[in-house]
Amino acid sequence: MEFPHELKELYPDQIIEVRGNADALTVILNKHVDIHRFKAELVENFSGLEEQQTLFIKHEDKQDFEKLVLG
Repeated sequence: MEFPHELKELYPDQIIEVRGNADALTVILNKHVDIHRFKAELVENFSGLEEQQTLFIKHEDKQDFEKLVLG
């Protein structure tokens, strides 16, 4: 299974912006999104990746990032 880099298209109501490269992606969420539920959904949908994918996830109005490694 390959990780989709079109996350913004998959989660249009939750994600404001996705940026990064093959090593890591930064995902900026709308402030109303439950970050822990969002992370759990990503783990559920993208477990078993051939290559690990590192995400740094944050809300639009906060500075703190949460790291998530899928794979």
